[in-house]
Amino acid sequence: MPSPLVTVIIPVYNLAPYLETTIQSLVGQTYPNTELLFVNDGSTDNSAEILKAAAEKYPNIRSLHQENAGQGAARNNGLDNATGEFVLFLDGDDWLDPVTLERAVEAALKENADIVCFGYKSVKKQADGKLEELYKFEYDPAVFHEDLVSCFLAENTVRKDAVNTATLGKLYKRSLIETHHIRFRQRIFEDSPFMLEAVYHATRLTCISGYFYYYLQRGTEGEASTMNSGFRADKVALFYQADQQMKSFLLSKGVWSRYRNDFSRYHNARVIIYGGYFELYRYSHAATKEAYRAFIKLLQKHSADLGWERASLFKTYRKRVPVLHIGLFLSRISPRLADRYFRTYEKKYAFDRPSSGN
Repeated sequence: MPSPLVTVIIPVYNLAPYLETTIQSLVGQTYPNTELLFVNDGSTDNSAEILKAAAEKYPNIRSLHQENAGQGAARNNGLDNATGEFVLFLDGDDWLDPVTLERAVEAALKENADIVCFGYKSVKKQADGKLEELYKFEYDPAVFHEDLVSCFLAENTVRKDAVNTATLGKLYKRSLIETHHIRFRQRIFEDSPFMLEAVYHATRLTCISGYFYYYLQRGTEGEASTMNSGFRADKVALFYQADQQMKSFLLSKGVWSRYRNDFSRYHNARVIIYGGYFELYRYSHAATKEAYRAFIKLLQKHSADLGWERASLFKTYRKRVPVLHIGLFLSRISPRLADRYFRTYEKKYAFDRPSSGN
């Protein structure tokens, strides 16, 4: 079997305690032909020194450096310097199973695929250093159909052909990215707009079964990643911006009417997950006045995209779509009234409130 070059792009920002695990998972791949691009995004810890030492030790490692500009810009830097036929993105605190690249390239060549998707496990480290599995996601290669945008918008639904919309767990043909000038458009929540453009332009997507990507949740170690760092109005605003980018993309391609309901269902679930609702009302006992007012202000600002579509969504999200609408209505009378309604619902009626620490 031919061994085309695979470029792995790894953005790094203050990840010194985790880099060795990531590095070893890459240099230990069974696939023989790799280019490992670590992009140091202005780290203030000793990440740069670790990367320098790794580059001196392993000839397939290159270390790039930039002023802090966010994960999206770091990935773009990697893309601008990549030379591989295929590209894979890995975060600097995550790691891959040793056979990941071998299996993914094999599938790409066999199926002539622009994108190869594979499963992942979300894990966290316990106090004794052992890993606890929090969640796992696996693809069924037999269920995918040709409408890849529909599969993309099926995230958070019970559909078996849903494509995870993060960039993790995927191998991309670099020509797909470069031909269509696909890049990350913002600092955070950058994955989904990138993925939508990729699946829209892809001629073929294939999936392999199994779990190959290990996604480390660091919130219980006194550190918080972008995605689990609690409510911040600026972060939520960027979430809405990302969804607006996707809507604008569908409009620009003349397919908005085809996917409007699917997008509304997709967006409804994301408002709950990333728009501040879960952070303020499911994971917290009470929201501060400043926080709930910021949440409601953003919800009102983007209310035109909050639809009623909820069929096939996972139950956790499906049952909260009308809750959002009721709270939105109450917020126009009084933000405080909406806040009380949301808190009351989660306390007395949700029945799926996670335990402390989850």
